[in-house]
Amino acid sequence: MFIPANATEKELESLQQSVEVIKDTDKMGKFVSDMIDKGIAFGLKLVAVFIIFIIGRFIIKKFLKIVDRALQKSSIDEGVSKFLHSTLNIICYIVLVVILCSKLGIDTTSFAAILASGGLAIGLAFEGSLSNFAGGILILIMKPFRIGDYIESGGVSGVVEKIDIFYTSLITVDNKAVKLPNGTLSNSVLTNYSMYGKRRVDVQVGVHYDDDLKKAKKILNEVMNSYKKIMSEEENIVVVKELGESCVNLEIRMWVATADYWDAKFYLNENAKEKLEEAGITIPYNQLDVHLIEHK
Repeated sequence: MFIPANATEKELESLQQSVEVIKDTDKMGKFVSDMIDKGIAFGLKLVAVFIIFIIGRFIIKKFLKIVDRALQKSSIDEGVSKFLHSTLNIICYIVLVVILCSKLGIDTTSFAAILASGGLAIGLAFEGSLSNFAGGILILIMKPFRIGDYIESGGVSGVVEKIDIFYTSLITVDNKAVKLPNGTLSNSVLTNYSMYGKRRVDVQVGVHYDDDLKKAKKILNEVMNSYKKIMSEEENIVVVKELGESCVNLEIRMWVATADYWDAKFYLNENAKEKLEEAGITIPYNQLDVHLIEHK
């Protein structure tokens, strides 16, 4: 910038102020230019992250489909297959998130430090979930039940629909969805009604003490053997279970396939009552007889 030799002090001050304004303007322009460059660079990173996420999700789905097909061709249990699918799905997405953070410029090594320092707190906070995870592994190893089995535990019963990492899903007989924690299932009493291919149906029927006991047993035997799906090779009998307070309790013990259990039970209940009543045999109910004795 040209400065006249005869410039006054005021002119010099004015020129100095002009120089400072120009410098400030240059700094502001550089700052705005830097911010625009950084914004464009960050925007490009976001676009790249979005594209990587879409591609990564597509790859994960394809990978899981390949794994599922391989598991279907093998002899691995269906519950184990679904468990592995859920576990691999979570692991793949964790890897994808780490890759995305790295692409955004976040130091991924800090994740390891955070996990290491907060491991105890995380373990305590998710104690129940870790217990359920361990329970799920035990269930898949010990195999107390499989997909499709009818089980009962903790007062809840139903058909096993799915065994996930943390929970086992049941469908009850009235079509309600119930999720049981794997930790609870692996550490409590569990009844598997589908473990074997057959079940014994026990139906108790009481008859009056004054009725013909042999005739009643014969009728119940006929009812039992009239059921079309009875396993005739098994020991199907009618026994005198006990001598009750107001009746003789007979019990039908009939073997059927597990899938036919409820149908057989309902059949016996209905037909036993009908046939006994037709034969004139009384099925008593609890009652109290009071006899009054007159004293003179």
